[in-house]
Amino acid sequence: MACLTRTEVIDRIEKYLARKISAADIGWWAFDIFVEANIEYEPGHERILKDVIQALQHFHDDDPLMRQFYPEEEDLIYYLRCLKGEEMYNPQKIPHWNV
Repeated sequence: MACLTRTEVIDRIEKYLARKISAADIGWWAFDIFVEANIEYEPGHERILKDVIQALQHFHDDDPLMRQFYPEEEDLIYYLRCLKGEEMYNPQKIPHWNV
């Protein structure tokens, strides 16, 4: 059983923001985690990790209609700050989750 950690997610988001990996790369990575039945999340951080993976997995779908679900760069920066413990995570701050 795999355990997803904040460190792994931080690394992927930082690489994406630095344009070292593509939207499709991070999207397929997240999609594989999103559909994995036996995935565990770093204890104490389950909610944010699940939310981030759910947001990132939308990048795997390049259908123009699906682009409305892509997380904004400012949302990814917010996720990073929360994952690093610099800010308390509040799902209501992400407009995507308020739809």
